[in-house]
Amino acid sequence: MKIAIFGATGRTGLLTMYQALDKGHTVTAFARNPEKLAISHKNIRVVQGDLLDYKKVKAAIEGQDAVICALGVESRKPTTVLSEGTKNILLAMEECRVNRFICMSSAGILGNDAGFLFGKIIIPLVLKEVFKDKIRQMKIIQDSSPDWVIIRPSGLTDSPKTGKYKITLDAPLSRSVPRADVADFMLKLLTDKQYDRQMPAISS
Repeated sequence: MKIAIFGATGRTGLLTMYQALDKGHTVTAFARNPEKLAISHKNIRVVQGDLLDYKKVKAAIEGQDAVICALGVESRKPTTVLSEGTKNILLAMEECRVNRFICMSSAGILGNDAGFLFGKIIIPLVLKEVFKDKIRQMKIIQDSSPDWVIIRPSGLTDSPKTGKYKITLDAPLSRSVPRADVADFMLKLLTDKQYDRQMPAISS
């Protein structure tokens, strides 16, 4: 399968890219700074660009079978990068007739799905602006035409892949999950359609 991955230089995006290549997929990695990819493989194509540059986004999506979005933001300041970038991705998918969109978001976007500490303290006090944009991103995806799935992981860790993660449509069942397991789940969703147009939580 031909997959475009946005957020390919992030920690979850990199793992998703490596796992996709291991499974024999062909990957188009969209990156602002391609040097962060540090990989050479016959089945990888790199498109350098900014998410807000629609022509570059479209160039990455044209000819693909599916799109995986593992975007994140490091700043805690007000931002629209996730929502505006996702808007460009979805518009390009529509124009290029690509109909499968798997997006990693976070537990907490539903308002009651992140536990007391993260949901009631950390989000409002530390990540308020980031989650405002995550919610805008969620609504843009919900209103879009492709077959989409939004993943809501609990706290991401760098632990090894277990393959024994738990999926629920309510709150996550634990406080953490390895990024490698999130990557595994996103790749499974390329062909598994049981969660289409839903927002499953993933946890250990």
